[in-house]
Amino acid sequence: MVSPVASPAPSPDATDLAGKSIIISGGTTGIGRATAQMLAAEGARVFVFGRHEEDLHETIGTAGVADVGEPRRHRGEIHGTVADQSKQADVERVFREADEKIGGCDILINNAAVAGGSVFEKPIPDIRYVLEGNLFGYLACTHEALERMKRKGQGGHIVNVGSMSADLREPEGDIYVATKAAIQAFSESLRKTANKQGIRVSLIEPGAIATPIQDKPPEEKQRRLDEMEMLPPEDIANCVLYVLKQPQRCDVVSIQIRPLKQLI
Repeated sequence: MVSPVASPAPSPDATDLAGKSIIISGGTTGIGRATAQMLAAEGARVFVFGRHEEDLHETIGTAGVADVGEPRRHRGEIHGTVADQSKQADVERVFREADEKIGGCDILINNAAVAGGSVFEKPIPDIRYVLEGNLFGYLACTHEALERMKRKGQGGHIVNVGSMSADLREPEGDIYVATKAAIQAFSESLRKTANKQGIRVSLIEPGAIATPIQDKPPEEKQRRLDEMEMLPPEDIANCVLYVLKQPQRCDVVSIQIRPLKQLI
């Protein structure tokens, strides 16, 4: 007779997210929304922002509803605002509102991005908008988060959601690729400074994910999900959750995650 093997107990020094103040850019759809739901279910105080009011209200209404696999003693909260991280004034306002609503920023998840296309076809204003949204937005949010983490003096964690496009460098997507390659380099350089102050920096680079940035009909997205050529946003949210819950001594440097049959 084979004795059953008990599941390993969670690490006693895993990071407890209950009560943590977490800001998520692009937190009103896709990966950001799924992540906000999971973190609220962990008891975190979450502040999200995105560009569309309807998406914001839908996300705020889902606080604490994510099923993360086991009963929770806590239920967190989700607050948010409509904002565009390509605009400095919007970024500054987001962090002021987060100070009021959730008490600052222990964790920043840089996630917002827009598709880019190619310089062959895009006019200069469109190119500038992608650069300011996908790159300046990350740097500006990180600047504001670091100011708060340093004042608090208790470390912190910055998670940058990049893309495997940083390495794949697909044709006809050179603007987007440029921003994601820059996020990869930014993360690697920032870590070498931030770690000295007890602040962790992690880079998560997904492959194809069924989010609004994938400009495909719903039936095509579902086909690709069914055929394991695309992942649901919840898979990346689970990855974020894993990264955040590691003990303070552990800094997850980078993770690439792709659909099994996205052969890249």
